[in-house]
Amino acid sequence: MDAAVRIAAAGLCAALLYALLKKSNGELALVLALAGAAVVLYMAAGLLSSAAETARRARELSGLTGAVFTPLVKCVAVGIICSLAAETCRDSGSSQLAAAVELAGAAAALFCALPLVSSLLDTVEALL
Repeated sequence: MDAAVRIAAAGLCAALLYALLKKSNGELALVLALAGAAVVLYMAAGLLSSAAETARRARELSGLTGAVFTPLVKCVAVGIICSLAAETCRDSGSSQLAAAVELAGAAAALFCALPLVSSLLDTVEALL
């Protein structure tokens, strides 16, 4: 709870500073917003270690192999990264670039999911 409050406070401070500087110095405001996002992501990275441990435990308890679980995690990571990149593009005023990043992210997630599809096809083939 404490970490979430600190992360939210850092994000709000960066957003307020961005709003104040946006009209007078748009380039500096964008750099400040990106720096604020980097700080928030750095703070959130500390929370990911416990999430990674829980995911590892879930994989062990479920009996899923790394060949199934790893592509799933990669797809989620691709989605998060591309979503952040697309929002940054939108904030800088380039909605076309944001749409291209989202499309490329969907293609990358599909590529990451290919081992899952291959495993599914192998299972279906074995059943037939």
